[in-house]
Amino acid sequence: MSAIPRPFYWLAGAAAAGLLLSALYTVDETQIAIVTRFGRPLPGVAGPGLHLEAPWPIDTVIRFDSRLLVFASGPSEMLTADKKNVVVDSFICWRIANPLLFAQTVRTRQEAEARLLDFDASEMGAAVGREPMESFIHAGGGVRLRAIGESVGAAIGKLAAASFGIQVVDLQIAGFNLPAQNRDSVIERMRAERGRIATRYRSEGDEKALEIQAQAATEREAVLSAARSQAESIRGKGEADALRIFAAAYAKDPDLYRFLRTLESYETVIDDKTTLFLQSDSKLLRALDGK
Repeated sequence: MSAIPRPFYWLAGAAAAGLLLSALYTVDETQIAIVTRFGRPLPGVAGPGLHLEAPWPIDTVIRFDSRLLVFASGPSEMLTADKKNVVVDSFICWRIANPLLFAQTVRTRQEAEARLLDFDASEMGAAVGREPMESFIHAGGGVRLRAIGESVGAAIGKLAAASFGIQVVDLQIAGFNLPAQNRDSVIERMRAERGRIATRYRSEGDEKALEIQAQAATEREAVLSAARSQAESIRGKGEADALRIFAAAYAKDPDLYRFLRTLESYETVIDDKTTLFLQSDSKLLRALDGK
């Protein structure tokens, strides 16, 4: 029996090493992966890192993007509840929530977004069809774009999760416009509505101004009345104090009091341009002479 040549061991070792290396695979941190065995998915999902599988062609690794993805549906013309044509543009934020179901149904991002586009067109068209034009263009703040986007996103999320393993994180209406054929009529209606709102605001402002003026006039009269009452009270108190002082002065020296009062009356009726003709026995003459 002849010995096995040494190169055979080298070849066997190299084959074993190659087989081992082919059984190892890595998953990037932005990915998740599933393994199929003879084309059928195995249970479990592989996260980022190094993993082991059966050598090809037994097992095959299918990798998916685990990041949040954004899909813009593009503008689409739809009909409102009052039969007005509008153009709605939306976008969807989504990610793969069930890789096994995703692999069994759509497999690729392009196919997944094609299905999401179908769901979006159906659900958005139904939601827009339940709303009047005022839900999209309203001068008084009745626009419901956010509420419509949330309801459509919730409806699409249920369908996408059950059918394809897709989680719809958010759906927003990115743009809203009017077709060229009815844009002018809608703009004129918006102008008329804004005119009515401006008229109502002016009327409410005038009414409020009259109310404020009336309140201010009432407060003014109340303040003046209180001031007059206080002034009369102070004046009366001052006159009473003056009479009391005069009475005390008169009681203390009646002659001096009469003399001072006479001088005060003279100061009132006599100035530097007054000429007086007095009798020799006049009290005023005696007062002026000091005799």
